[in-house]
Amino acid sequence: MKQPYDSTYYEKLNRFNLIGNNAFRERQRLQTIEGLCRPGPADDFLELGCGSGHYARWLADRVRKMVGVDFSEAAIEKARSLGMEDNMQYAVADICSLNLFRDHSFDKIIAIDVMEHLSNEQLADALTEVARLLKARGVFVFFTPSRSHWIERLKHRNIIFRQTTGHIGVRTEEEYRSIVERQGLKIKDVIRYETCIPLWRVIEGKMKDMPSIGGSFVSRLGVAVTRRLF
Repeated sequence: MKQPYDSTYYEKLNRFNLIGNNAFRERQRLQTIEGLCRPGPADDFLELGCGSGHYARWLADRVRKMVGVDFSEAAIEKARSLGMEDNMQYAVADICSLNLFRDHSFDKIIAIDVMEHLSNEQLADALTEVARLLKARGVFVFFTPSRSHWIERLKHRNIIFRQTTGHIGVRTEEEYRSIVERQGLKIKDVIRYETCIPLWRVIEGKMKDMPSIGGSFVSRLGVAVTRRLF
């Protein structure tokens, strides 16, 4: 069977299209990093599932250290080929077991479009590593689809829409809260985003904050997680 995370996958990863991955969706990702992470020149940054290094390169000249990890050798090879600042490094590593880093090594950790590729067991292991690697006042930020959205619910039932390749763990905000808390972390802030589909996003932008039905129009979640300090 063809592996979904080969060199062809990473060649296409950040390409834009009209309705699935367009400039509007990219602005949501960047807003999540900017608004919830607030990258600064004293920050040591880690990106989980960095792919071809798109966000690592975007952040590198704004932080002290930028590290990107991905389990795919094809991803890291592609990332290195696209150039590196002096403060950057990439490593092939499993985000569920990051033994190459010492405890409390990073101020900020991000995972953009990664969590939906993890089973519940893998997610728990990855969050355990996040808790270990974050400094006391550090923050972990992720951007991911929300299973409460009407399209994701249809995908989940294989009705009309097919689930995106590799999306084995699309979850609701409530499911993330439960898993995060079990790993000794807490959710500090959430940004709820509407779809990126032209025109329809205007409607969802008005409906996503409505009581009772709003969750059906939340397409993506931007989530900030911190360590629970006792």
